[in-house]
Amino acid sequence: MSKPTVLPDQAARDLIEARLDLNLLVEAGAGSGKTESLARRMAAGIIDGRYIVEQMAAVTFTRKAAAELRGRFQFVLEDRLGKEPDATRQARIEEALTHLERLFAGTIHAFCAHLIRERPVEAGMAPGFTELDEGQDAELRGHIWREFIDLKRASESVLLQELVEARVRPSDLDGAFGKVCTFSDVTFVAGETSKPDPQPARDGFNRFWSDLEVMLPSDIPHGVGCALQGLARETRGRLRMADLSCPQQLAEFLARWETHPGMRQLDWPGTPKQRKETKAALDALIDDFQTTTVQPYLTAWRSYVYRLAVMLLQEGRAYLVEARKAALSLNYEDLLQVVARLLRENAEVRAALQRKYRWVFVDEFQDTDPIQAELIFLLAAQPDTTGTWADVALRPGALFIVGDPKQSIYRFRRADIDTYQQVRQRIADTGGRVVSLTASFRSVPSLCAWANGVFSQIFPNPATPQQPTFHGLHPVRDDLQGQPGGVRILTIANTVSERAVPDTEAQRIAAFIRTEVDAGRRRPGDFLILTRKKRALGRYASALERLCVPVEVSGASALAESPAVASLVMLLRVLADPDDGPASIGVLRGPLFGLSDEALFEYRQTGASFLLTAPLPAHQRGPVTEALSVLQGMYAWTRTLPAPAAIERILERTGLLALAATASQGGTEAGALLQALDLVRQGTECGSSLANVVTVLEEALESANIETVPLEPGQQDVVRIMNLHKAKGLEAPVVFLADPMGGVPPRTDLRIVRAGVEALGYFQLTRPLGQWGRAVIGEPAEWAAHEAAELEYVMAEESRLLYVACTRAKELLIIGRWAKDGGRGTRPWAPLEPYLVNAAPLPDASVVSPDPSPLPDLSPETRTAAEEDRQGRRARILKPSWQMTTVTALAHSSHSVGGPAADTRRRGPDTGVAWGTLIHALLEQAMRNPLLDRAGLHRLAVWLTVDDPELTEVISSALDTVEQVKLADCWRDALAAEERMVEVPFCVSRADGETQHLLSGVVDMLYRNANGWHLIDYKTDQLSMEVLSEQYGDQIRHYAKHWSSLAGGHLAYAGLYSVREQRLSSNLMTG
Repeated sequence: MSKPTVLPDQAARDLIEARLDLNLLVEAGAGSGKTESLARRMAAGIIDGRYIVEQMAAVTFTRKAAAELRGRFQFVLEDRLGKEPDATRQARIEEALTHLERLFAGTIHAFCAHLIRERPVEAGMAPGFTELDEGQDAELRGHIWREFIDLKRASESVLLQELVEARVRPSDLDGAFGKVCTFSDVTFVAGETSKPDPQPARDGFNRFWSDLEVMLPSDIPHGVGCALQGLARETRGRLRMADLSCPQQLAEFLARWETHPGMRQLDWPGTPKQRKETKAALDALIDDFQTTTVQPYLTAWRSYVYRLAVMLLQEGRAYLVEARKAALSLNYEDLLQVVARLLRENAEVRAALQRKYRWVFVDEFQDTDPIQAELIFLLAAQPDTTGTWADVALRPGALFIVGDPKQSIYRFRRADIDTYQQVRQRIADTGGRVVSLTASFRSVPSLCAWANGVFSQIFPNPATPQQPTFHGLHPVRDDLQGQPGGVRILTIANTVSERAVPDTEAQRIAAFIRTEVDAGRRRPGDFLILTRKKRALGRYASALERLCVPVEVSGASALAESPAVASLVMLLRVLADPDDGPASIGVLRGPLFGLSDEALFEYRQTGASFLLTAPLPAHQRGPVTEALSVLQGMYAWTRTLPAPAAIERILERTGLLALAATASQGGTEAGALLQALDLVRQGTECGSSLANVVTVLEEALESANIETVPLEPGQQDVVRIMNLHKAKGLEAPVVFLADPMGGVPPRTDLRIVRAGVEALGYFQLTRPLGQWGRAVIGEPAEWAAHEAAELEYVMAEESRLLYVACTRAKELLIIGRWAKDGGRGTRPWAPLEPYLVNAAPLPDASVVSPDPSPLPDLSPETRTAAEEDRQGRRARILKPSWQMTTVTALAHSSHSVGGPAADTRRRGPDTGVAWGTLIHALLEQAMRNPLLDRAGLHRLAVWLTVDDPELTEVISSALDTVEQVKLADCWRDALAAEERMVEVPFCVSRADGETQHLLSGVVDMLYRNANGWHLIDYKTDQLSMEVLSEQYGDQIRHYAKHWSSLAGGHLAYAGLYSVREQRLSSNLMTG
């Protein structure tokens, strides 16, 4: 197919540039050129004379997108400038290009910060406030939450005590506190549930247990296969110690029976018919118990715990808000709320900002939230309009919004598809237009056709509140000739275990990429590997690194998985607490020293200690003593150096960073170590001690939210690996949808309802249970209904994530699948399988792994030779290769002038260096500014003597001296000269053997007349002209010699002017 002369959506694109009087919402499909449409709309307004650059604001999702938009806008303007025949329109373009820096282009948070700094008083903020990024905000939130809990403990809070009695630890609320603070504009409804009476539920349990015991085998073996018998055996054991009159213990007891445990009939006695009858009776018994006892009591108990938790959490959130105010710090939500409140409540400021930002352009609007929508609509509203953002009248053409609701995938970050739909309707209802861009400049026709077939079925028609309808992609590109395109399947055999699926798939992907690169068909930068979750990203990176393929990982937490960082943190913990003997033993046994238990035991048997503060045995040598000596040296560094400097020395001493840099081709380990070092720097800049910094690093090791920072960020020609949420806006010729068992099961623990004036929030409070499970400890009474409603949005977003995944590829999309049915994991690409029937399999690629690098020689002799070489290179580096000398110093040296000066008398303090500096400065300004009178020179002298009050007494004398110099013939000649200069610096190179000498100097005055150049140096010494000429003659001759070579031209005179004697010396050009 050839490129069409008219795009299928050309009418919409023409409308974007032509109807500048309309508010537009452009729904741009994947690869349709939304940034280009933004830039063209902005340029069209400039050329038409409707827009002015300084009154435009372009709001983007990321700083990178803002920079791209600014560049694209400039490119469009420059392109139009060369093609525009009309002089008036050309002038508008040139004016815009001249003042392009006045355009605001940035993120919504940067825009809000900009507005607050414009109007700090009205916003109620100090101008010097600090913007907290996500990491800083999380760190501050954790610190303030712990501080708040400590205050509650100290004040013996009844609320906290009731939570403790309910066996809810403050740490159980950490995640919930993050949710409550993220949605700071939402009121979380606590409810009014009181503590339930346990007696009815206890009676119900006793009746159930009595009936069940009759049906259970008398002896249930340990490890029985039947889940029901296993739970019954556990219940028998717990009943001996349980106090079911305690509401909390009863709740924990009943929670084990919340779900039907299941019965395996083979483990029950009797005939098959009897076992079947037993199962029916047991099912009825358990169902009745769950309905009449378990669910009612757990609902009441969890509602009670939820009420306590919400009350405490909202108190903590208010405390955090006040703490941020006191620290003059604003997080991202604060920035939005402060500006929204300012626009909402201050009509005068709103009108002023509406006049300043008359045209607002918004990118990626599908990921907006209600506060962002309110802010943008109030800026674009008609002057003097009243009402909420949802019903204000908009200025015609003031708002241009671009988004793709099919790519709204950040609900967990406050993105609200309901708000997008509301904005869409408002644009249409207020005279604006909603247009669609469907031409795809990204994908080849085969990929577009496949995606259209898939998502026309997955997306609803018509749209629902949770999901937009689908608009097909119309390809603009041609299919590739001679290159595979379209969709392929990478199938992992059913003989591979589920645990091994990611590694097996990673090896096949790495082999395919290596083969393509080696054949010259592709470059590493042509490949993008996407997974639904972060957990397996490191496996895919490792497989590529083993084949020496350059790779960059985004989204993974290499820090948390790094053995090198774990070793460093273990070491730092010991250095922060040198009296922790067991920790010292752990370091000595660990990878940094690798000492055996036998060596450590023998050392301890001598009576020696492992404490770093204890003296080492005076006459005992051995590996343990040497290792402890090294640790004590490191401990000394941490006490005498800043933590970052000490850790840098430790990394050099241990070789840990060098080892990490060579451990992986992509430098993941080294990047994690440097990222840890950066966390240390951040902590020390905030005043944290080494112990606190270690705590931060330990928390980082346990967190999956700290993303990988590449060792060399910004590399271009590398395979990119990331989780799906990182991929929006990206593209690549070849895209892999990998980790076929690494999906996310549909679940939710948060529901926000914005149906009324006030947004209301509900959440489920859980704590970890085992490695992957969660135990519910609190939830609102109506949580089941909220969960069901929210799950519709969650499922809809999963479909949108699939759309994002399938529209990143330009030429080839490869989808991974596991051939075996079942498995514990969730299959993220399963909805695509019905549409892969005709997709060809990806052929296996065979590559030979490169030979491992040979191990270096680490013998003592080699180390000694390397140390000697290092010392030799250091000595050569420290040897000066050049020297700087001033002409004055050279002239004063004894070998230059033939010995010490014959007369070194000086007058009083006014003839010292300061006096000379003052006179030189005044003469310089008098020559530079001939019209400067005595009063002006006096003001200058006062300023020059601020740091030397002793000279204030001689200012009048100095001015008299300057006035006398100005009467000299040479001064008049200089003023009349065709060219004159004062305080002229110069520097020349003089070779002297292996050392390069740089000779520098400053000439007081130079002027050129018909006779040639005249070089004059002022002297303020109280010496006779004869003595001055003898002492400074060599200096003048050096000046003369080098000025002649530098400036060229004839040098007619070079001499001294004695300020004391008010006369000029003879020509000193010759000795």
